[in-house]
Amino acid sequence: MLVEKSVLQKSQAINFYHQMLKIRFFEDIVDFYNRQGKVHGTTHLYNGQEAIATGICQNLNQSDLVLSTHRNHGHAIAKGVETYPMFAEIFGKITGTNGGRGGSMHIADHQRGFIGGNGIVGGNFPVAIGLAQAIKMQGENHLVVCFSGDGATNEGTFHESMNIAALWQLPIIFVIENNQYAMSSPIEKMMSVPNLSLRAKNYGMTGLRINGNDIFEVHQTMQALIHREVMSPVLIEAQTYRFKGHSRSDKEVYRTTEEVNFWKDYYDPIEHLADHLIQDYGMTQNQLLKMKQDVRKSLETEAIRALNDPEPGIENLLRGVYA
Repeated sequence: MLVEKSVLQKSQAINFYHQMLKIRFFEDIVDFYNRQGKVHGTTHLYNGQEAIATGICQNLNQSDLVLSTHRNHGHAIAKGVETYPMFAEIFGKITGTNGGRGGSMHIADHQRGFIGGNGIVGGNFPVAIGLAQAIKMQGENHLVVCFSGDGATNEGTFHESMNIAALWQLPIIFVIENNQYAMSSPIEKMMSVPNLSLRAKNYGMTGLRINGNDIFEVHQTMQALIHREVMSPVLIEAQTYRFKGHSRSDKEVYRTTEEVNFWKDYYDPIEHLADHLIQDYGMTQNQLLKMKQDVRKSLETEAIRALNDPEPGIENLLRGVYA
């Protein structure tokens, strides 16, 4: 899909760049503290996929609902969740989005329409279907966006949910982030179809395949979908690549350094946008560098503050367990 860069105002393109930097540096800082032993459990980082969350969520209202996966930090930030309580949650602090009880895989903020991450592969699909049906039954003009990785499309919940979404014509968009690997399994060894978007046709749904590392293409695709007269279910396959391992324990023996560097050198979504900011919007390298420095410094300050917050006490043990 060819996308005209000029359809975006300069301020909007800069906002996209700022948002993508925020996601990238947030993940880098989490990775740093994780390696320092400051994070309980593991983390699943979003580096390399920032254009998808940004391009999709920038088209949503606060009342639209987003469901995520174990790799949920980028989606949360793009949906407007504050990064300070996200750091606190990952560090297990009482000031976290979930009071330090959920950790990295379960960030949530219902006030901003971010229903949360899910540690179960494919576990978010049925929840998304229920929310979309509730919205339709109540006659509300909201949308549900359900993010997932390519590996989750082999789960039964995916196919069951696609069938129900099409049958009931629910206001839902499935965004499959095809980052080429389901943990350590390359997609070509796990799929019987040449691309994931073809699976939508089996359920009578529209299926789109886009370049997930091009913020302009992601944004314009989503913008066209939400301005349709009739809101019917759609599957978007966004092709991308994760720059980090699947999780902290991933030794990455299934892919070469050359492969990772190739994607970083030629398909980094942030550098792709930076090139257009310079060529098409008149930004300078110094302006972009200043933005990088400011974003990183702000996040580092938040992380230090969150790391020193108190942990939840014993009195919070049963909080949220019983109604």
